[in-house]
Amino acid sequence: MEAKTRKVLKIIIGVISIPILVSAIFLIGIRSEFINYLEEKYPDLSFKVGFAKVDIIYSKYYASAACMNDSTSFCIAKGFGEKAVNEDYLENKNRILYNLRIQSLFKGSDIEGYLISATGTGEKSMEACDEFMQVNIRLSNDAEHIAVVRKALSILAENKIIAEKVIFTYEKGNGVYELWVSPDEYNSTENELEKKERRIK
Repeated sequence: MEAKTRKVLKIIIGVISIPILVSAIFLIGIRSEFINYLEEKYPDLSFKVGFAKVDIIYSKYYASAACMNDSTSFCIAKGFGEKAVNEDYLENKNRILYNLRIQSLFKGSDIEGYLISATGTGEKSMEACDEFMQVNIRLSNDAEHIAVVRKALSILAENKIIAEKVIFTYEKGNGVYELWVSPDEYNSTENELEKKERRIK
């Protein structure tokens, strides 16, 4: 009886193992496809690609990847039954460079201690351009918000940073406020800036 039971268990395990093994081999093939794609698209760079996974909700295969040359992490994917591979390496690299550019401007400044975060976005390659679509700056609660906003705008202007909009966010009292500034408003007075302040929460 025990021998028969063991035999049945082996059969069951074998039946279960086959689809798992097939799936693993298939996903290894997807990962290899991702690696080949990156090698062809970026021949001068080296990449590390993680295990391929399945996203049933969005009907795609995906993997985490990183460029070994500049440590940029990104996602690479392809849809079920599709040949096209999608990845956001350059977008992520650009985002990191934009953020570093903005953060470097405030490092060592009088207002650095009042900035919780400073990030930027843009469409062009950051290596070739200082034009930003948007700059987001979050201020600490203890800052003299309008005075810090004015100083931040002054630093941006001094460094010739052009942004379609600069958005400051901060908490004051029991509310959360935003203040949006366009390039032609960089030289606004504190009174003018205070009028642009709006409560969002």
